[in-house]
Amino acid sequence: MKKTALAFLILIIGLINTGSLLADDYTDAMIKAIKKYEDIKDITDRASVIKVRGDFERILQLKKNVWMVDYYLAACDILLAWSYMGEKPDADNIKKYNESCINLLNKATDMKDDFSEAYILKMSAQANRWQYEAAKMNDIITKSAEAKEMAKKLEPDNPRYWLVDATTLFYTPENFGGGVDAAMPELEKSWDLFQTYKPKDETYPNWGKDQAAGTIAMCYMKKDKLDEAKKWIDKGLEAKPDSGFIENYVKKEYDKQKGNK
Repeated sequence: MKKTALAFLILIIGLINTGSLLADDYTDAMIKAIKKYEDIKDITDRASVIKVRGDFERILQLKKNVWMVDYYLAACDILLAWSYMGEKPDADNIKKYNESCINLLNKATDMKDDFSEAYILKMSAQANRWQYEAAKMNDIITKSAEAKEMAKKLEPDNPRYWLVDATTLFYTPENFGGGVDAAMPELEKSWDLFQTYKPKDETYPNWGKDQAAGTIAMCYMKKDKLDEAKKWIDKGLEAKPDSGFIENYVKKEYDKQKGNK
């Protein structure tokens, strides 16, 4: 009887230790994958994005916080969708990856309906649909608004909420309620919130501070205020010295405008 009890105790301890190991494995794997994601987030090298996406897919095997892993898979998919935009958009691939992004985010919020970050990313993914199904604009507007409402309700002080909404406004024509003047106040609010924002833990999203500064710089460039733009470029690089968004896009546009003066 004592031997049976001892064996049972050993089994329970083993299970507890295994659970702890999986938790540690999950966190370690996520931190490494997120670091890679941050490194490739601002580039359009699809092979690198697909490779990082594979890292997150392997983490799914640990069956822990699946909703969070699905979020990062969706984040990779939206990068792939964006990579097919540009001067010659590939509507089929934009749709393929954007729809995958939306489906993964829906899975994440089905599992954890108070996960604001998923709704924030869904705001952007729903807006992207105009690239391949402009005829469904009413549905796009409705779904984007639903995601926006949930994101703000759950975490109104999340700087990425304001950043994503402001970025949408930035690229929306003025006659449709967008433009620089509409975007600037929200970008500034996002930047201010980034100064004190802390993610819940090291696996939660923590991107966007450099993008807020860089997009403010772009606003000033549109207003032909290059000195102000340069200040915000510097702030963005201070926030993230290796920011691909600023180095590969914002600074190039700044240098181009500066050279035309």
